[in-house]
Amino acid sequence: MSIKSYPSNFDIDYVKNLYKGNICLDFGSAEGSSSLYSRSNQIIESGGLILQSKQVDSKYIWKKLENKILFKNFYDLELLINKLINNKDLSNQLLLNILSNFKNSRDLIEKNFDHTFKKTF
Repeated sequence: MSIKSYPSNFDIDYVKNLYKGNICLDFGSAEGSSSLYSRSNQIIESGGLILQSKQVDSKYIWKKLENKILFKNFYDLELLINKLINNKDLSNQLLLNILSNFKNSRDLIEKNFDHTFKKTF
């Protein structure tokens, strides 16, 4: 028996619309165990509510959100989904918290670049 699925769609507008305003399950990257990688970044940037399996850097990346959006097994995932699916206010609050968690990301990236290039040149 084979599992049938929709064909892959790499159109960035399609992907953004798919993630925006939806609860998005993220089981991690196939390339490693980092919280932030291409798909998780797209979910966040598109305004999707990410629920993510616990990664090695989860505590560092998600800070106070760790216990609100992360799961380590299917039981935890089911509890998270049941909390969110019937509570639009909680979902909206988590989206705002995620946005707040990354509000200084641009500044941090620029500081890292400045630090890197000062050492290089």
